[in-house]
Amino acid sequence: MLEKIYKSIFKLFILYLVVLNFLCFITTFNPKALINPFFIKNRTISVYLLLKHIIFESGIPVKIRDMEKINKTVNQVAEKYSVDPKLIHAIIKVESKYNPFAISRTGAMGLMQIMPITFFEMGFKDPFNIEENIEAGTKYLKIQLGYFKKLELALSAYNAGPGAITNNKIPEIFETKHYLKKILIEYTSLKSKETH
Repeated sequence: MLEKIYKSIFKLFILYLVVLNFLCFITTFNPKALINPFFIKNRTISVYLLLKHIIFESGIPVKIRDMEKINKTVNQVAEKYSVDPKLIHAIIKVESKYNPFAISRTGAMGLMQIMPITFFEMGFKDPFNIEENIEAGTKYLKIQLGYFKKLELALSAYNAGPGAITNNKIPEIFETKHYLKKILIEYTSLKSKETH
């Protein structure tokens, strides 16, 4: 019985990789996105880590949303790193729509969409664990805030990587500019709700 379950999981892993790569091509209409070895490697790592989390941590069936746990973690981590919890919520909303198991076309993972190498370099172990993902994302954001000083630059660095920021200017990358706009709109909306 257990052997059948693991065979099914392995088949699901392969199918998921094929579908994810195909969707990546369809949504971008860019063959390079499909065969880019960097993206393929990150997507493969991310899917593997997701299945590992499902099998060994969450069990089956998987709970997709746990808002109480997310809210509690956001508040704790926000206090630890001195970051506005509303900003963390804005990032989570835009990045993953509160789905702890989200994987992007580039392989970014979890609630705050952290890239595998960034997540592990900061000393965390399970990117699909709610507490770890939120802390990793907030810690990474805090690093960018400390380095760039301005919120817009820090958010741009969070999205495109700090190397994309030159001469203290938001990079001329459509995706990053669109991302920044969405985050700031969501953040402003959350702050305005507090005052009403």
